[in-house]
Amino acid sequence: MPLVIRKTSSHIPIRKDFRLHALMAVFFLMCAIIIYRLVDLQIFHYSEYNALAKNLHQIEKEIIPPRGSIYVKENDKLYPIVYNEDYYLMYADPRKIEDTKKFIDTIAPALGLSDEEWKDLLKRINKKDDPYEPVKKKISKEMVEELKKKLISGVYFIPESYRKYPEKNIGGHVLGYVDYNGVGRYGLEGFYNELLAGVAGKIRSSKDAYGLSITLGDREVENPISGKDIVLTIDRNIQFKTCEEIKKGVQEYQAESGSIIAMDPSSGAILAICSFPDFDPANFNTVKDINIFNNPAIFYAYEPGSIFKAITMAIGLDLKKIEPNTTYEDTGEVKIIGQKPIKNFDQKAYGAQTMTQVLEKSLNTGAVFVENLIGKKNFLKYVKDFGFGETTNVGLDSEGAGNIAPLDKRGEIYAMTASFGQGITITPIQYLAAFSTLINGGKLMKPYIVEKILNEGAVVEEIKPKVVRQVISQNASAQITGMLVSAVENGWDKKTKIQGYYVGGKTGTAQVAGSDGKYSNATTHSFAGFAPAYNPRVAIIVRLDNPKKFSFASETTTRVFKNVIEFILDYYNIPPDR
Repeated sequence: MPLVIRKTSSHIPIRKDFRLHALMAVFFLMCAIIIYRLVDLQIFHYSEYNALAKNLHQIEKEIIPPRGSIYVKENDKLYPIVYNEDYYLMYADPRKIEDTKKFIDTIAPALGLSDEEWKDLLKRINKKDDPYEPVKKKISKEMVEELKKKLISGVYFIPESYRKYPEKNIGGHVLGYVDYNGVGRYGLEGFYNELLAGVAGKIRSSKDAYGLSITLGDREVENPISGKDIVLTIDRNIQFKTCEEIKKGVQEYQAESGSIIAMDPSSGAILAICSFPDFDPANFNTVKDINIFNNPAIFYAYEPGSIFKAITMAIGLDLKKIEPNTTYEDTGEVKIIGQKPIKNFDQKAYGAQTMTQVLEKSLNTGAVFVENLIGKKNFLKYVKDFGFGETTNVGLDSEGAGNIAPLDKRGEIYAMTASFGQGITITPIQYLAAFSTLINGGKLMKPYIVEKILNEGAVVEEIKPKVVRQVISQNASAQITGMLVSAVENGWDKKTKIQGYYVGGKTGTAQVAGSDGKYSNATTHSFAGFAPAYNPRVAIIVRLDNPKKFSFASETTTRVFKNVIEFILDYYNIPPDR
């Protein structure tokens, strides 16, 4: 029987191998996916998922530290002008109020709720599935104790801290306020917010399935760091007097607003700074126009007018282009090709005049004469050296820089008009710093309002006077000082004369430019002055916006200045110098 060799089919084992390999590939792919997922979860996204897990099992609460206090000086003693006061928030849990009528009848009279308030409260506490309904904020500790004695079910109290501003009408612009989120806004509260606020702490604890803290669970605490206290250079009595006088000045001369700053010209320390209208920091939420929060003494820039002539003269003296007795011929106007002629404010011509008489009579043509001798390039350099065009960094939030950009434009007209305070804008704090340079030996001092920083009563930092730069020479400073004294003795500023003292200063009445760029009938009145003249203890600037009662600053700001400077000379017991 012949051997028959049968051919076996090979496709069956191939199919088995394919299935096996496919199964293994799927298995390895799944393993790779699982491994990748584990690596992704445990390495690349560990922190993210760890945080999510902690959120499921942990409670984290922020611990707000007490905010620092603010002090002013009074006869070498510290007086708290801003500090914290503890109150309580009362809230109700409607689910636990057993007798709604008893609740209302007890709570409403005790808290002095109006008919509308208690009706609203009644409506809210009838929501029996609501665990939280606020009743009243800022309840005193004494009131809390009284309410607890009444044993009212469903009533709870949460301690809260509020900023206390014990002094009214003494400078809300200086202090600023703290908003509902605990953030300082404007003034000192805004500028020194981080310092005053401190550093918040944290408490972490385990929570149960209902989200409540487990008493015996793990607990981690990061203690808060209390805010630091600040001591101001401001004297409480001088501050009160300046605020009183600027308010009287605004009201008496029918001005829209006004500002005043008193400063030690030798150090830059602010003795007082106040503006009117003002606002109450404790009730900042009642302010309807948010512009009221901006401090006019440091924020709103304006064309200074003739007070800037003192700066122009000082530049000319420092460059030795003029002397106090240098003369020029005043024809009443300066003609400029292609421009309107520059005239004196009173439209008069005075003939031969000295530089001292230019300040006494406040002659625009005299300021232009000096600027022509100085030259535009030098004029711009000195204007910048005096600190115009940049903030002083005095220590108050929202400070403006003014605008001296027109001096960069081509053409001599811009420097000419700037020489008598037109076409550029400045802030009162800028001018007072520059003006103090004229009378302190020529040094631009950095204005500052915070003197010391305290931590739990101990001094951790003391702010010292800082010389920004030497702007003019001591000789030029002595010369301009004498010229400014002569402006008070013999010029328009006679109303600032004080018996027994030499006083120096300069007025300025500037027209206000309208939205169309043209000058309107509105004016800004300024006066910058100092005393005693040859050893000045205080320099002051007064600004009144658009007073209606008088047309010139010699009738308005000079009187405010005199009332304040007489008080300070008496307060410091400064002996007469004449």
